Amino acid sequence: MDVAEEEEALRLRPHHLLCDRFLPLELVVRSEEFARAVHEIEELTRPERDTVVVLVEGPDRLCAHCPDLRNGRCESAAGDEEKVRRWDARILEGLGVSYGTGMKVREWLSLIGEKAPFAFCESRCPWRTVCGVFG
Repeated sequence: MDVAEEEEALRLRPHHLLCDRFLPLELVVRSEEFARAVHEIEELTRPERDTVVVLVEGPDRLCAHCPDLRNGRCESAAGDEEKVRRWDARILEGLGVSYGTGMKVREWLSLIGEKAPFAFCESRCPWRTVCGVFG
């Protein structure tokens, strides 16, 4: 990844890259502003786009629009910042990458297609019954 790509890269938490593409939108929408941000990220992460996505630790561009983000931390009833960080770490492990890894969307989608679903998705994810990764 060159400097220009890195500067323009979309920075996402691992679970936003993986999970948001497989969950029904009504499960992830928390406000109108958040819904707009979800749609924007969906557009930027379409397979035909050349968007570079870099995985980041902690709140990302989507989190910035979430009403559950308070004092720079996720305070969702479904999982606080510590739980989210553990989930993100499991996703990194499942994909075999680390924070800071950047690739074009189609490369991420290829990797996700090869590796997902992960064993922990099948056994521990609270959304597994509605997640499209199993379909």
